[in-house]
This record gives sequence, C-alpha cells and structure tokens, in this order.
Amino acid sequence: MGGGLIFAGLALQLSVGPVAWEAFAWPANGIVLAGFFVMLTAMVCLRKKVYAFQWMTTYQAAIPAMVYAVVLTIIMGLTRQQVGGTWLNNMLSFWPFVLIYVYITVILGLTIHRRLRKMFNGHCSMVNGQWSMVNGQWSMVNDFVFLLNHLGLFIALTTATLGSADIQRVKMICGVGEPEWRALTQKGTVKEMPIAIELKKFIMETYEDGKPKRFASEIQILTKTGKNIETTVDVNKPYEVDGWKIYQYGYDTQMGAQSQMSILELVSDPWLPLVYAGFYMMLAGAVLMALTVLWRRLKNATRKALWVYLALAVFASLFAYFFFDSYNTKTLVPALQSPWFAPHVFVYIFAYALLGVAVIIAIYAFLKKNSQFSIVNCQLDSIVYISLAFLTIGMLFGALWAKEAWGHYWSWDPKETWAAITWIAYLVYIHYRLTPKAKSQCSMVNGQCSMVNGQCSKVEGLALWMLIISFVLLQMCWWGINYLPSAQGSSVHTY
Repeated sequence: MGGGLIFAGLALQLSVGPVAWEAFAWPANGIVLAGFFVMLTAMVCLRKKVYAFQWMTTYQAAIPAMVYAVVLTIIMGLTRQQVGGTWLNNMLSFWPFVLIYVYITVILGLTIHRRLRKMFNGHCSMVNGQWSMVNGQWSMVNDFVFLLNHLGLFIALTTATLGSADIQRVKMICGVGEPEWRALTQKGTVKEMPIAIELKKFIMETYEDGKPKRFASEIQILTKTGKNIETTVDVNKPYEVDGWKIYQYGYDTQMGAQSQMSILELVSDPWLPLVYAGFYMMLAGAVLMALTVLWRRLKNATRKALWVYLALAVFASLFAYFFFDSYNTKTLVPALQSPWFAPHVFVYIFAYALLGVAVIIAIYAFLKKNSQFSIVNCQLDSIVYISLAFLTIGMLFGALWAKEAWGHYWSWDPKETWAAITWIAYLVYIHYRLTPKAKSQCSMVNGQCSMVNGQCSKVEGLALWMLIISFVLLQMCWWGINYLPSAQGSSVHTY
C-alpha cells in the first residue's frame, strides 16, 4: 500500500506539481476535514465487504506505513528544506511525503474506531439491567491510554495540517514614536493590519562578554475595536490581542542597546485550540502509559528486580541532571531563558539515558544467546515504553515552548525533523512487539516474564536491530544534526 502511494505521489508531482497548501485556506480546509470524516465513516461501514479497510487496522498495515514515513522524513532531515525548492528540498509539498502521512492518519482513524467498538462491545455487558465488567479494569485502563495517545495524535495531525493554511505570520518594523499598522508577509507583500503598534522603548541587557542577555520592546497597541494597550513584549513572552500574538523577533543589531527600531512578529492561528487539545491528550496519554507500565512491573516484582528498576531510575536521573547542568550556563541566550527549558531538556535526556540502557541490553542479547538472559530481554519492552512516554512528553514540551518563543509549535526545523524520525522509529519497534508473532515469543503475566512457546528468550533479532537502528537515529537527533549541511544556518536549535 505504501509503495503504491509513493508511485501515486510521484505521478501527482509530475502532473499537477507540488501540493498547494494555500488552496486549503478556510472554508476549503473545513470542507476537506468534513469529507475526510465522511470517507472514514464509509470505510468503517464497508469494512466487512472490503478487506483492505479492515486490514488497515492491523499492525501489518501500520508498521510499513511508519517505516515509509521514517525513510521519507530521513530524506527530509538530510536535505536543506526551502520554500519553492526542488522535490526533495521541499518535502512538505512533496506528494509522496504528504500521502504517506495522510495514509497514517487514515490508519489512525480506522484503528481508533475499531478500538471504540471493541471497548463498547467487549468490556461491558448488560446483566439484569446493570452494566457488568467482562474483561477487567486493566483492559479499560489500556483502552483509555490507547485512546488518549491515538486520538490525541489524530486530532493534532488533522487540525495542524489543515489549519496551517489559515496561519498568518507577518513581520512589523516599529520605530520609536512612529505608529505602524503595515506589516510584511512571508511572500514579501505589504499587509495593512487591524492593529497599530508604536515602539516606546527598546530594552537590551547584555552579559559581560557583550552577548545579549535580554531584549524586549515597550509598545503601545491601538486596535480598531478601540483598545489602547501599553505592554512589554519579551522573547518567550508574547502578547495576545484580538486573535494576534505579538512576538519579539529582532532589532537593529548594529545599534545594539541603542536600537531605535524593533522587529515584531505577529501570528494568527485560529486552529490552535484544536491542535492543543490533541497535544494535551497525548501528554496525558504519555504520563498514564509510563505510570501503568511501572505499576504493572513493580506490583509483583522481586526484590532483585526492584533494585534494578531503582538503579535504572537513579542512573537516568543523574545522567539527565549532569547533562542539563552542563548546558544550564549563566550565559543563556534569550530564547533559552524560559520555564520550558528545564523540563524539556531534562525529560528528553532522561529518555535518552533509558534508551541507551535498552540498546546496550539489545547488543548484549546478540552476544549472549542463552535462556538465562530471557528475563532481562522481556524487560526491554517496559524500558522502551517508558522511554517513549518521556520522549513524547519532551517533544510536546518543546512544541509548547516553541509556540511561546517563535510563534510555531512545529516548523520542521532540522532538530524537530530528527526528533520525529526518532519518535516514529521507536513506535515501529513497539508496534512490531505487539504483533502476534512477536508476542508469541514472550508474554507478561502479573508483571513477570512467562514462558509461552518453550523459551522466553532473545527479543527477536529483528526487534533488536530495530532498537539499535532507532538509537543511531536518536544520536542524529541529539548531536548529529550539528554536522549536517542541511542544518547549518537553518536551525533555531544551534546556538
């Protein structure tokens, strides 16, 4: 299916050109979204007659789709992206890239519907007019966590993609004592704004070496609705009025602290509440996923296992702390001076440390082919689940921070691109481990590893390779992008 979409995308690219996202501005995006839901509903209704629609809800459909997404996104991460670029240099408008992610969204929608049917048909039954539990409380918890993660991702993907056409982003150059109501669009045209801004004073503080510690603008805002507002706009501290968020973007760098002008960025994003709804659902799902996995593993764990879990937690925490401390210098650039800085970095590095442990176990599993190592192998899934939860939390913290700092929650910056690659790669591993073939190798009973088909040993060779490859991709996300030509001068994550 994925290969067919690649060829279809190439045919569209050759025949109609790149995806014209501006054509999806309201109300076109609303019509497309409604049509998308109608299509999903039709596919659900026809699932018993059309095998392909039912097949799309299986791991056999999801895993190849995510692998295609990883490969295409790696291409995106290795090539410099620019608006109006060639096929591989403008992946966001490259039909194969778009179609694969649309396909993943379709799979998400169908899978969510299937899980909902299973929940209502399987968990509860009517006995003497009362609802009775059939599959137990843990199954309900699993379903709740599943829906938070999958439905949250579905909402975020659909609304962020279609809503991007309605985002307005302009830059306004304001001088001291000169009210300005004109702004420059991304296409270089002049746009009259519904608000006027006058710069009262530009503020700049520097470190001893002359590097900027803080720069901000004291401004007066006049709106067509009669508002007269005096406020200060700081980096990481935008001001919102009449649907527009005003960000401190730049200044006259030659004048420095004596600058008599300030560059402000104004952003309008009407779909943001829906995107945030998806983000917060995913955050809740990630937290609950980590907690439920921990609870299950610790509930009936032996004393030796408890010490192992404690050692892992201490190691990951110390690693994250010392790494964070090395970056938390006294000369942070203004963009890093945010309450989001500490949780975003700490959570990510905590996940990296755990995934480092997982890859060491995976490599060791190749070298030690014996049944005595089976118990440790079975714990790999738990480590990856918890790590993925922290990766998700760190990624969403970064998105929320980016929105406050730069006005966009996801811009496919090279760092963000490789973060997405890493996240999807570990999703591939988890989904593979949930396939019937992989699950038959080992199952967890009351938090313990149980023998199913003779010997619960060696997380399958393919799964081990997935962990190793995913960790290599993680290294590209962590520090490798600093050496990629595609990231030089184009990433806000290089300071």
